[in-house]
Amino acid sequence: MNYLQKISHFMNPTIEADVTRDMDRRSLKNIRIVSIIIMSIEIASMIIYLSTHLRSLGKDDGARMLSVFCCIALCAAAHIVSGSMLQRDTFQHYHYFVFKVVFYILFSIWGLVVDFRHYTAGEQMLTFYTVNLIMVCFILFRPWIGAILLGSTYLALFILTMNFDGAQGIQKVNYVVLTIASIVSNAVLYHNQASVSKKTVELTRSNIMLENASRHDALTGLLNRMALEVDAGKVDGQDLTAYMIDINYFKEINDQYGHAAGDALLKETSEILKQLYPGGRYYRYGGDEFLILTHKPAHENYGADTYDFEHAPSGAKVVLSIGSAHGNPVEYQELFALISRADKALYTVKKRTHSEAYGGHDRRK
Repeated sequence: MNYLQKISHFMNPTIEADVTRDMDRRSLKNIRIVSIIIMSIEIASMIIYLSTHLRSLGKDDGARMLSVFCCIALCAAAHIVSGSMLQRDTFQHYHYFVFKVVFYILFSIWGLVVDFRHYTAGEQMLTFYTVNLIMVCFILFRPWIGAILLGSTYLALFILTMNFDGAQGIQKVNYVVLTIASIVSNAVLYHNQASVSKKTVELTRSNIMLENASRHDALTGLLNRMALEVDAGKVDGQDLTAYMIDINYFKEINDQYGHAAGDALLKETSEILKQLYPGGRYYRYGGDEFLILTHKPAHENYGADTYDFEHAPSGAKVVLSIGSAHGNPVEYQELFALISRADKALYTVKKRTHSEAYGGHDRRK
């Protein structure tokens, strides 16, 4: 990679969408915090100033008060809008970008106006530099965008002072150095934050993967008993039907055709159950037993208490025994009582399907 490519990558790095989103939201949090701090300082300063100069207020004091009111209004608006955006998770990157740019431009204009008035009065210019320092430290802009925004505001102040007195009150070399330092600082901060946000996103993804792994059966991909424990705490009294399903003679199929065939049968059964009971919550309850919890009415689910199919890889005829129970559980214990009723219904079905009259046999013999 040559120097031009390195510079191009530094000014316009490739960053994935999730990392960019994390950085956008961090900027909003910073704006929310900074705006309330600045607003509090300005209000306190105004109160102190008015308490000491109330009887001697003049025309210049009116201009100062107006600038303070403008700052307070901008801060209040920024605090409210940023807070509203943080509460909602539907905004795209360009929404955050537009808000940040508008926030920067409005505060920069305010800083320009205030400090140009100070400049023409022969006073020190601190407001503009303070505003830009805050922007560099807390607001994240892609380096090339930050360069345009920062460069434009510094150039605007320089043009104003040039038109007034040839910018005699500005040391031009120092001003240029400060402009470049601000642009570079913004770029460095952006890259540093991108690195932090990338690690945050990767950690979040890892946590999600671990959580999913801990709540899902590795073979079938269905939910497991741990997930059921979590879901049991969320029941809310709605109509709920529990289906307990068991593969008849699974051990014999497993022994005859091998564990690979048994695993394939468990996977195939899990997919069949999703078709028989669409829209439910599917759990591998243990071994060859499955549990389905669904809010759908009975006519939208498979209604029989057995289901036959042929396991294609082995050619074995497979029969599923199905027990069900309906209720309106409102707490953890009631849900497991419902599941217990479905399990008893399953046991009744299995007794029948394992009987000689049904063509079955006692697998204990």
